[in-house]
Amino acid sequence: MKPIHEILVFVEPECVSCERVLNTVKVVKRNFKVDHLIVIDRSSDPEYCLKFGVIIFPATFINGRLAFYGEFSVEEAQRFAQKV
Repeated sequence: MKPIHEILVFVEPECVSCERVLNTVKVVKRNFKVDHLIVIDRSSDPEYCLKFGVIIFPATFINGRLAFYGEFSVEEAQRFAQKV
């Protein structure tokens, strides 16, 4: 299995899907020994979101590539990581 070095998640306040994605990402981090988990809150750093072209939340990047807009499962994250 290819390692997951970094997960970058873009979220916004009071977003139920964002909270679910964060819960999923925590499981992925624990199960696959992710080196770096970075969470960017749109309300705190809107410029960083624009730098990545993120206008839909949540948005998740795995190993530097856009993996998902919206919610996903641990299994889907694992399958994506195998492709990159």
